[in-house]
Amino acid sequence: MYRRSNDTPQKRKSARQQSDKETLDWFRLDNAATVFSLVTSARIPCMFRLAFTLNEAINIQQLQQALENIIKRFPYYNVNLRPGLFWFYWEQNLATPKVEVEQQYPCQKLPITKKGVFPFRVRAYKNRIAVEFHHSITDGTGGLTFLKALVVEYFRLKGYEPRDWLDVFKATEKVDPEEYEDAFKRNYQKAIPSAKSPSKAFHLPYKLEPKGIYHVIQGKMPVKKVLTKAKALNLTLTEYLIAIYLDSLQEIVFALPKKLRQKHLRPIRLQVPVNLRRIYPSKTMRNFSLYVTPEIDPRLGKHSFEEIVNQVYHYMRVEICDKFINQWVARNVRGELNPLLRMTPLILKRLFGKVIYNRLGEYLYSGVITNLGRIVLPEPVSDFVQEVDFIPAPSPVTKTGCAVASYKDTLFITFGRTIKESVVEKLFFTRLVKEGIEVKITSN
Repeated sequence: MYRRSNDTPQKRKSARQQSDKETLDWFRLDNAATVFSLVTSARIPCMFRLAFTLNEAINIQQLQQALENIIKRFPYYNVNLRPGLFWFYWEQNLATPKVEVEQQYPCQKLPITKKGVFPFRVRAYKNRIAVEFHHSITDGTGGLTFLKALVVEYFRLKGYEPRDWLDVFKATEKVDPEEYEDAFKRNYQKAIPSAKSPSKAFHLPYKLEPKGIYHVIQGKMPVKKVLTKAKALNLTLTEYLIAIYLDSLQEIVFALPKKLRQKHLRPIRLQVPVNLRRIYPSKTMRNFSLYVTPEIDPRLGKHSFEEIVNQVYHYMRVEICDKFINQWVARNVRGELNPLLRMTPLILKRLFGKVIYNRLGEYLYSGVITNLGRIVLPEPVSDFVQEVDFIPAPSPVTKTGCAVASYKDTLFITFGRTIKESVVEKLFFTRLVKEGIEVKITSN
């Protein structure tokens, strides 16, 4: 499905030269980070979570030592967000990151512009190690790489040295400058036309909970059974879940009273992040993902599940390729390079940032579903890790989001929502149960 773009030694040399101009003492935000830095608030915290649940209680002192060891391997996360005249920028953080105790709700606002505050936090609760990242510093791939390094270093300190480190970063390894490059700008092609923004999408007609309340529901199920169902429809696992998610939202639309349904009758469209490292050769540990947007239009009538499956199948095979992704890269980078925007003082950018974020981002989608794929840990560490958690960032506009990951034989599907009603999750998991898939539900 994925096709790599051409990459040349000249382009890589240019990227290294750009990295040389910026040092790890300070460097610019990447294209995606610029938006997240402008809109952060209690309502839009821009925080996502990754966690491992162990089969034993955590030793906080050893976890703290592991954190201090591996942060040296991730100097591009060892930073603090600072305001400039026109843009925010990353500055080396001279403080020491500390393991924190768990709070009632995950993914709460992080005051990343406060002096000494890191763009992530590590939390421990009984036998669970969690890392919450602000989206301005990295995406799911970077976050998972950090968490894996932290947990493996923790067990190394406990005397369990991996026999094969696989893709896990060692605390003593040298940092590759390409790990902190802005991969969006390196792969921006000036001649490529920008992608056109879609229309406003359907949003759940439910009232938001008070700020800070974030409900989480997770479904655990045998990954092989879900794969079997997906393959029977000629879909990937992600595409199968997309189809179920779209169908669940459609059920909500057509269950609304007629007048309310007419008011909210818009395309049902999902944000599906694509890891661009699979398309463009890049080692970056910063943000490097963009969205594809499968949709159905209920204004045309109710879609059968077979119709949704066909639409998702064809859409994903057309849209996930370098030529279409290039247009989205061009649109986003071109906006940042706009001379008028560049010369606008930061204080004004922050005033209008939320409006731009909603109109060009959240308002265009009905929900998000992101899949980290299969998580693999080296032995013997994998023997100690029982479960994984991947919780999407809260949204006051789409109101629900879905994050997916698999570990060993289990698929973990987690919904986060900023509303009281759990109707989306109920419809989604009920559909899987009707397909003969055993689902175990837990929540916060």
